[in-house]
Amino acid sequence: MKMVFSSEKNIITGDKVIIRELNDYKHLRKVQRIKIGEEIYFFDTERNIKFKCKVVEFGNNEILLRVVDSEIVKKPKPEIVIIQSLIQKGTFEDELNRLSELGVDLIQPIISKHSQNFEFNEKYLERLKRISLEGAKTVGSVIFTKVLKPFSITKNFNDFEKFVKSFDNKTKFILFTDREINGTSLNFLEIIQELKDYERIVFCVGSEGGFTQEEEDKIASYGFIPVNLGKEILLRSDTVCIGVSFTLRLLRFQ
Repeated sequence: MKMVFSSEKNIITGDKVIIRELNDYKHLRKVQRIKIGEEIYFFDTERNIKFKCKVVEFGNNEILLRVVDSEIVKKPKPEIVIIQSLIQKGTFEDELNRLSELGVDLIQPIISKHSQNFEFNEKYLERLKRISLEGAKTVGSVIFTKVLKPFSITKNFNDFEKFVKSFDNKTKFILFTDREINGTSLNFLEIIQELKDYERIVFCVGSEGGFTQEEEDKIASYGFIPVNLGKEILLRSDTVCIGVSFTLRLLRFQ
């Protein structure tokens, strides 16, 4: 069923929903060609409530819906959280769209020695939210990926430590690397089945230039298990995030 998300212009009041986002309006009217009486879903992103609605009226660049049913949406487990060293801007945006399709919950970008570094102001964060919502809408999902402001690990790991400690002990921490750390390196295939027993999977991936050895050692010291994807497999940062996220999504439905 067709779906739209709440926003500053897409609002719900009582049992009425008004769609005023121009892109949503055009897509529903001109691409999906909705009709009066047709049912669509409206998802309130703040309250995690999905409303089943009927189209009751077309106005001037707006659509009026009437709520007929609702349900609170619980996020499936395990949650998927990515800590990624910043990659090129365009590549990151394309990756975000795919990760939102896959139901990734959160991305925390970080700035490391070899990463890219570009401004994340409020306007750009809004752009990333739109990209994420478009990815979710493409597959009819109510889970869209939230992107936080980046922090740097080039001078200290204070913000990294604070972020990691915000998760409880039902979280599994993974660092994807092609080297052993403290004599340990597991293959991803060895640990896949055990991951479904956790509430949350947090995995960390370097940028195109990778993490330095010092950065990896420090990340591992916070409880991140070094994991490889096979000694003969060399992938770009965005490909690792998409491939691993797809695998973790499968665990939700076993």
